[in-house]
Amino acid sequence: MGVFLIGLTTLSAKAAPDPNAAIVEKLPDSCLPDFSDTLEAPAGQRGFLTVGGDGHFRWKDGQRARFWGINVSSTRLNIPHEQIEQVVRKFARAGLNLVRLEAIDNRNCLLGSTDAPDSRQFDAQYLDRIDYWMDALRRHGIYYYLDLLDFRTFKTGDGVLNAEKLDRGARPYAVFDRYLIELQKEYATHLLTHRNPYSGLRPVDDPALALVEICNEHGFFLYPEKLESLAEPYRSDLRARWSRWLLARYRTRERLAAAWGKVGSFPALRADEDPDKQSVDLPLLAGASGPMDASVADTRRAPKRLRDGVEFLAGLQRAYFREMRGYLRGLGLKVPVTAVVSSDVIPDVASVAQECDFTSENWYGESISGDPRQPGIRFYANRNPLRDDSADGFAPYTAALRWNNKPVVIREWATNWPNRWRAGSVPEALAYAALQDFDAMLLFGYQTNRALNGAEAEALNDYAFQNDPPVWGLVALAGQAFLKQAIRPAARTVTLAYTTERLFAWPNQIGDLHRAAWSVRLNSVTPGAARRGHSADRRTPTGTARDLQTLRGLLKSTNTKKRQKRNDSARSFVETGVWRSDTGQITRWTREGRLEVRTPTLRMLAGEFTPGRVYDLGGGCRFSTPTPVGALLVFALDGRALEHSRHLVVKMVSRAENTGQVLAKAPPGSPNVWALRAPGKAPIRTFGRASAQPTRLWLPTVEKGKLVAKPALALWMQDGTWEVEVRDGRAAFACDTPDIQTKLSAEERGWRWEQASVSPASSGLALPEAKTTGRQR
Repeated sequence: MGVFLIGLTTLSAKAAPDPNAAIVEKLPDSCLPDFSDTLEAPAGQRGFLTVGGDGHFRWKDGQRARFWGINVSSTRLNIPHEQIEQVVRKFARAGLNLVRLEAIDNRNCLLGSTDAPDSRQFDAQYLDRIDYWMDALRRHGIYYYLDLLDFRTFKTGDGVLNAEKLDRGARPYAVFDRYLIELQKEYATHLLTHRNPYSGLRPVDDPALALVEICNEHGFFLYPEKLESLAEPYRSDLRARWSRWLLARYRTRERLAAAWGKVGSFPALRADEDPDKQSVDLPLLAGASGPMDASVADTRRAPKRLRDGVEFLAGLQRAYFREMRGYLRGLGLKVPVTAVVSSDVIPDVASVAQECDFTSENWYGESISGDPRQPGIRFYANRNPLRDDSADGFAPYTAALRWNNKPVVIREWATNWPNRWRAGSVPEALAYAALQDFDAMLLFGYQTNRALNGAEAEALNDYAFQNDPPVWGLVALAGQAFLKQAIRPAARTVTLAYTTERLFAWPNQIGDLHRAAWSVRLNSVTPGAARRGHSADRRTPTGTARDLQTLRGLLKSTNTKKRQKRNDSARSFVETGVWRSDTGQITRWTREGRLEVRTPTLRMLAGEFTPGRVYDLGGGCRFSTPTPVGALLVFALDGRALEHSRHLVVKMVSRAENTGQVLAKAPPGSPNVWALRAPGKAPIRTFGRASAQPTRLWLPTVEKGKLVAKPALALWMQDGTWEVEVRDGRAAFACDTPDIQTKLSAEERGWRWEQASVSPASSGLALPEAKTTGRQR
């Protein structure tokens, strides 16, 4: 029989057949506390969501609106009503206040089966279940977010020409083709104006509908190679539009030829190209597809042709976004609207910011690849994202979304299984979303039907966190920290000011300047955009040649006096990878793969740990562990400083794998570093085991007017997951590993340990049955 030793009381747990296997229920709770009472039920009591003059979401009464939520996608939404209720209750308990109902136009979803003759009819059962989702979320105080065009398969029966040659979502055809746009309007009308039989409301009249997305991961720039293989008649139509645009700008072929000049000895406008004959090729934005004469490829990459082409395509996108947003407003939709493109392509996201109410995008800390030579094998980077301080890291990549100081929503984020380091993903997302003062964060995702049906349900899989201890185990607590603003936003804003020439240059991805987001708030402005004021705003011209040098200069200028005294120069940030927020609350040790957060109510330590090292998290909070990879979160839920808190939660997560999972180094020439040779199956293993060295935690206490560090816990365990909640002197403890000796300093801190009144498993945490024996360690 496993034994948990807590103070003077021994709590015994039934031994598991495999002591390294986490005990996981279907749809486990995220943590011990229940946050459902933090939600205002029903949702929508404050009226329709709006965008305030400060560039953030606001309710009708003027109060700031912030969201921490999750995605449920596609066929995962197609579950019976009683299961929807079960899932929504779990979301409410975790305090999630926004759910994105994603890809409802996917195959075998709202628009019917794959063999349906058209995509213009709604499937009655799926619509009923979407209606029930909307109403269940509303009743529990959770808002919902809809995207309109996602994976829809347009068909010949819709009247779409060459429909079989269009990809799902009709990328990029749906941005410019007149008939495809009309079909999108028809779909939006049917979805947003039908009456929900459960709430009695049309979605356009439901204030629980918070956000709407015109299109998901769409446009010309996300997949520029598609421009090289457009089907007819769409190819000719787009080229005709391009030629008319050129004539409107240059008037004659001769002026166009003079403006574009030469590439080497070749005229950029070839002899066989004439805008009057609508025969001018678009620029080559991607690598050449198939055989192409070198001189043709070069002329299609002429700088002026590229610049004009990018401006033309961005203008087409703007017209589409403007038209669709206007149409939705005409339907009666009152809430903020966006479109999702690619945040790392500067003119792409700028086109959204110029026409929509907010910007929204994704960030993923794990890359997945396939190889046609090795079918059935998926390849992964399996690296620690906390070791990445490049422009592709969380803060720079997501901060590139803020344009013209509009609200920012990270509507999909994750470092997914089987990444070994994903325990750090939630602390990282929380830290930098708070620093950048984002408006909403939605984890991707949550698999409901697989979590409820079949043996495979309890196994870990890509983008499904409903039973993943390192991620789901921290989501609820991190959400409360985000919603309560436990981490301060950056004190200073760096604004990247784009000229017209710079905005439409190509290639045009984010770069070193965006790395300032590890330290300060970032904003970008389009040419001529009115800039909302910021008390500590610095405008920085953008350029590519000396971005790294400019980055050093602007970071040096934003250093506080306190940081200068510590010799934290901009050079130390860039060269050593030790990045500190200008608030002093966040430190990123890139070379060590570690993140530290210190605020009055919150301490976090995540990433790679040196076993046995004592980490000083400030103010009398210290931590040491034999676990090499994991995350620790200490949070005062009542908003008081840790040393005065009456409601405190401490939680540690480490790693998790499926039983039989095999992630091995990939052979040379593979598309990524690691290959998943076997995904494994349930039960999920967290590798918790007894250790000669304990995990130790010291918490702050006030003695004689001074903060001192006093022991709070010693747990003789490596890896695994554990949690402590203390409320008004009553404490509960949970751990996923039996036969572990634990000393919690109850008497010294005036705590009384009680059995927690939760289910026998919570994010893989097995709660022991209490037996008083008087033993202690």
